[in-house]
Amino acid sequence: MVSFEEFADSVSSLPDINSVWHHLGRFAADRGFSHCSLTLAAQTKGGIRSTRLLSGLPEEFRQKYRQGGLVEQDPFLLFCCHTLCAKKVSTENLSDYAGASPGHQAFLDFAADSGARNGLGIPVRTVGSEPFGGWLFTSEEKGRSFDLLDAEFSTQAHLAGVLAHERIVAICSGNTAKRFGLSKRERECLHWLGAGLRTAAIAEKIGISPSAVNLYVSNSKRKMQAKTREQAIALAIMAGEIQL
Repeated sequence: MVSFEEFADSVSSLPDINSVWHHLGRFAADRGFSHCSLTLAAQTKGGIRSTRLLSGLPEEFRQKYRQGGLVEQDPFLLFCCHTLCAKKVSTENLSDYAGASPGHQAFLDFAADSGARNGLGIPVRTVGSEPFGGWLFTSEEKGRSFDLLDAEFSTQAHLAGVLAHERIVAICSGNTAKRFGLSKRERECLHWLGAGLRTAAIAEKIGISPSAVNLYVSNSKRKMQAKTREQAIALAIMAGEIQL
């Protein structure tokens, strides 16, 4: 299994979007997910249209998604992309989605038949952005089996998805990574966050208070104009400010 540290170390040198997707797909597969998909969409006068779909799901699903209007019934885009929080996306319980319709159930049924019964959704652009959407790590596992997979790997998967997104942003913009002038303490706090430690554990490890850890993290987010802790960690890795 490729460790998260190895994944983070290599993703910043990948040359194109497909390479990033394949690299993240291998990371997901190592952790028991069946497929890794990137879906981005835009809201137009005619409805929601797909602007990018990279997926290992069957061609029939991909074609209907891009060209057959299936994107307009995607619960991940419609119900999960209003925040940047990672979320479980399930085909097993339509009531998980407030305002869901029979059309959304038809989408979920088709996704399940295509090998995506349950998934972890990682929004990287929220509704109102152009485009919006994110990554989906999906699996044919049901119920409790997927819950265990999600519990063990959701934190790593979330950060890996954000890191992959930041690499794609850099590739598309042509911008080279820049340093943000983080302080030693700011780098330390982001490093241990990226390693999976919580605030209290970081405070104990480096000998400061939990409130100081939160302050250093907030300062680093401000310097990098990051919206979330995950994005701050990803940007710091990309810029060479920290190494996991």
